[in-house]
Amino acid sequence: MSKKKGKNGKVAAAEKAAGDKAAKAKASKAEKAIEPKVPQAELDALRKPIEEAKGKLEKAQAEAKTLAEKARGLVAEAKDAYRAALAPYREACNKAGTECEYEGGRSANVSEKVSFLVEKTDKGVRVMVKGQPKTEEVIPLAVLKESINKAAYAFTDKHVGPKEEVGNKGGSLSNRLRAVLG
Repeated sequence: MSKKKGKNGKVAAAEKAAGDKAAKAKASKAEKAIEPKVPQAELDALRKPIEEAKGKLEKAQAEAKTLAEKARGLVAEAKDAYRAALAPYREACNKAGTECEYEGGRSANVSEKVSFLVEKTDKGVRVMVKGQPKTEEVIPLAVLKESINKAAYAFTDKHVGPKEEVGNKGGSLSNRLRAVLG
């Protein structure tokens, strides 16, 4: 079903097209009013201080990096000198049977190092704190399949001490258990 356009239809179509053009022209004028053109000279003038500030920033960052590296080097040098001076004094304290009042190596808040002997067996995994045979225990495979972390932390809580006092020894043991089971 097609409609025939008469004289009135052509006029209406032409008016509509003219109306669309006028609407587009209005929209274009509105966009131009919102975004006024900035001359290139003004952009260049604004760009110059930005480039200068950027250069100063990069220079400051490079200088800070150099100073930080120098500081790390000075600290490392001082630590080496401290350790070198501490070693003979500590030896003399040990020979005299007195306690050395200076810290070295491990700081005071670090717990004693603990190593675990871990061996896979038919029934589970045999675990022992190295140097302490009375701590030997076999952890069943079913318990390990349920949760390696829970088993590791239960063992360390029982034989080494609570996490708050000894640190993350259970994490070390769980890594060893995963390696043996993997």
